Amino acid sequence: MAKPGPSRGVAGTPSSNSPKARPGKKEAPVPEDRTLPSLDFPVVGIGCSAGGLEALDAFLAHLPPDTGMAFVIVQHLDPNYVSTLPELLQRSTRMPVVEAADRLPVKPNSIYVIPPNKDIALRLGRLHLQAPTERRGLRLPIDFFFRSLAEAQGEKAVGVILSGMGSDGMLGLGAIKEESGLTAVQAPATAKADSMPNSAIKTGIVDIVAAPEELPARIISYLQLTPRSMPLDLIPESGAHSSLERVIALLRNRTGNDFSLYKPAPSIGALNGARRCCRLTGLPVTRSTCVKTRRRLTCSSGNC
Repeated sequence: MAKPGPSRGVAGTPSSNSPKARPGKKEAPVPEDRTLPSLDFPVVGIGCSAGGLEALDAFLAHLPPDTGMAFVIVQHLDPNYVSTLPELLQRSTRMPVVEAADRLPVKPNSIYVIPPNKDIALRLGRLHLQAPTERRGLRLPIDFFFRSLAEAQGEKAVGVILSGMGSDGMLGLGAIKEESGLTAVQAPATAKADSMPNSAIKTGIVDIVAAPEELPARIISYLQLTPRSMPLDLIPESGAHSSLERVIALLRNRTGNDFSLYKPAPSIGALNGARRCCRLTGLPVTRSTCVKTRRRLTCSSGNC
């Protein structure tokens, strides 16, 4: 009579009664996937400091609970302070507000709050926490998170700066803009502390400037008009080059930013950015279209 083979566990895995691997025969470790795949929904990073609680309340109170986005709040906190920020913010929104934990998966329609005395980053669709690398007073936790957000999410990254002192977040917004993400700032006149908003606006790369209660609608509208990863071969040959030239000229004249020396791909990115700002839906951009929409090319002034 033949002896029965080793018993099998779930899904064909040998059970504890199965023979062990031969000594000295180690399986090769599975290489870690170091790529940073983008989540298939936008992730909004919100940075703030002094006066940030009032701005956050106004922002969340006007934010629909079903946008399909995730929100990560990075506020300057006392490292020895027991944060009650999640509980305070929960009163202003129907979305769940939780304190971020290490390796916590990011889900849409959820809000995550940085804990005290931690730096936070987004990698592989999860939030990662680490001890601050800089001593207190030199830390830039908003920049730290925004850079990781830009790298992980690309054009699905959104950076928002609200009321605060200093210039934290300014460099991080630049990283987001380099990846064709969206940048938004609270109008300084509405901020209790306006140095963070002013520092961000002075970079010239801010897409939206508005009061905190107006920012959610502006961000949603902007993203709805964004053509995601629009390949170059989908742009009509006829008139595409002249459309670029027209928009680049208007951008240079209205904002002082010259995209004429950029390579084709960044130039198309600039064109798509102008289309989003101007609420245009197609190409080519005609002279009459440019005349009608040229005032909207100064989105950084808050008049778009």
